[in-house]
Amino acid sequence: MARKIGLDLGSRSLGIALSDPLNFTAQGKENFRFDERDWETALNRLSDYFQEYDIDTIVLGYVTYPSGDKSDTTYMIEEFRGLLEQKFDVPIIYIDEANTTNKAHEIMIKANVSRKKRKQSKDKLAAQLILEDYLMRI
Repeated sequence: MARKIGLDLGSRSLGIALSDPLNFTAQGKENFRFDERDWETALNRLSDYFQEYDIDTIVLGYVTYPSGDKSDTTYMIEEFRGLLEQKFDVPIIYIDEANTTNKAHEIMIKANVSRKKRKQSKDKLAAQLILEDYLMRI
C-alpha cells in the first residue's frame, strides 16, 4: 500500500515524516536543512523519498492567522506547494499546522530531550504531528 509523506516547511528547513505502509502511524524521518528558500535542494531531497518509497499523497502543513488572514509563511507554503505540484504527480493536502512546532517542543521538554536535540528534531516531530492529524481523518 502507498504511503503518505508529511511536511513541515520553514524558510531554511523541512521536517519530513512518513506513514507506515498501512497508513496507521506516522514516523518523523528527518529535519532537512537548506539555504534560505533554496526550494530546489528541498525538492531534490523529497525526490529521494519518492524513489525509495511508494508515496501517493503529500500532506503539507499550512498556517494562517487566527483571523484566517494569510501570513508571510502562508505565501511561502503556497509557493512551495506550486513547486511540489510541478515535480510530483500526487495529491497535496493542506493540514492546519497551528501550534504543531510548539506542541513538538512541549513533547520533547516533557521527555527531557536536551535543548540541542530539541532544535535538531522539532521540525520532523511537527511533520509527524501534521501527518498524524491527516491519518486520523482518513
